[in-house]
Amino acid sequence: MNDIITLQKENEVHMRVVTDPGIARELVEYFSFRPPGYQFVPSYKNKVWDGYIRLFNPFKPFLYIGLISYIDKFCKDRDYTLKIEDGLADIEPIADDYVEELANEIGTKFKPRDYQIQYVLNALRTGRSLSLSPTSSGKSFIIYLIQQHYYRTFQHRTLIIVPTISLVEQMAGDFIDYGCNPDLIYKIKGGVDKNTDSPIVISTWHSLVKLPKEWFDQFRVVLGDEAHLFQAKSLTKIMEKLSEAPYRHGFTGTISSDSKVHKLVLEGVFGPVKKYVSTKQLMDEGSVADFKVKGLVLSYPSSEREQFKKELKEKKKKNPNAKGIAYTAEREFLFKNEKRNVFLKNLVHSLDNQNNLILFDQIENHGDVLEPLLRKEGRILHYVHGGVSGEDRESVRHQIENDNTNMIKLWFGSVSLNIKETEDIPLTNGQIIKATEVTEKHDILDTWIQNRLNE
Repeated sequence: MNDIITLQKENEVHMRVVTDPGIARELVEYFSFRPPGYQFVPSYKNKVWDGYIRLFNPFKPFLYIGLISYIDKFCKDRDYTLKIEDGLADIEPIADDYVEELANEIGTKFKPRDYQIQYVLNALRTGRSLSLSPTSSGKSFIIYLIQQHYYRTFQHRTLIIVPTISLVEQMAGDFIDYGCNPDLIYKIKGGVDKNTDSPIVISTWHSLVKLPKEWFDQFRVVLGDEAHLFQAKSLTKIMEKLSEAPYRHGFTGTISSDSKVHKLVLEGVFGPVKKYVSTKQLMDEGSVADFKVKGLVLSYPSSEREQFKKELKEKKKKNPNAKGIAYTAEREFLFKNEKRNVFLKNLVHSLDNQNNLILFDQIENHGDVLEPLLRKEGRILHYVHGGVSGEDRESVRHQIENDNTNMIKLWFGSVSLNIKETEDIPLTNGQIIKATEVTEKHDILDTWIQNRLNE
């Protein structure tokens, strides 16, 4: 039996796997997984699909280049011989002090931290990486340093892909803060011409997924921020069109442990996962503020509970086959409950002279209800939701960070934003209200809660 696997570079996306048919069948099984919830998919229930996703097909023997490490482990576990042809796993000779020198040369006002240097060095040396870096670790600064290297060294243009419009604005704003010339940045959003010769192009993946392959051929570098939020199908479509881009780096604060397939797709199109710092380490060194979580469980009068049960029973009688009626009805009850909303208002107003963020997840049913209640003379209220433009959200972010005293942010929960200066965060989308504090002002909240309980 020929126990050799040879990997040949097909393009910047795929490698050809050359091996014995028997080993090829082993690879099919090795790269086959059942995703979470497969048993509920109609095609599985109808016995059309067996529930497995297969990343390798022996009749089209290609795999994503980012999965070389998996092939290497496969061979070592079975004592097979692995041959990797030139161009697949080359290592660039980057000096250990290069990142600090680069930061000095481009004149950025920030000095890269040790773990940021490690992320950048790994990316530049390998050409492909997936950096697992927690919130507040400075991912955008890492991205900026990588982009600057490729532009200054090779004059390569970079495509930066993010999941939301607000992150397009935020990434551009961060680059400018680091010292980047705004004229070098082009932002792609709805209604914007997608043709540009700018060296830095920032776009949501939604705006790119339907573009022809020829459009992507202009880039040699692709960077994906918050990569775990991309839809796998759309991500693979875009990354496969970038067949002329040898440098691929993804960045994420988390990778779902529920779906190994998703992790393999991310590693396949970007590269192996690397983690050099954790949230706890950032807290220990003081880069991220420590926090406490206080859970408040509100109890409702028996008359209101009985009325809710009666109304829920009627709704179920009218729609006996409908799913999720109880959950929807409970949320509606909570959002419309006047006493609960007044409690939220009093909670936020009691945390005066602080920076408060209130998260909600229904605009008309809850955000619009809370907004007039939370307005208070002497305090600035920012009400942000999907209808607020990316430019305005970015403006709010800068206002908060530059003048963060006594502000209230009423924020739609699905809108992404990185705000450094937040002291209390009440979450309003469930029965438990959580106030998250990152200062030593816990006594104020403790006293307020006790007073409410005593009443």
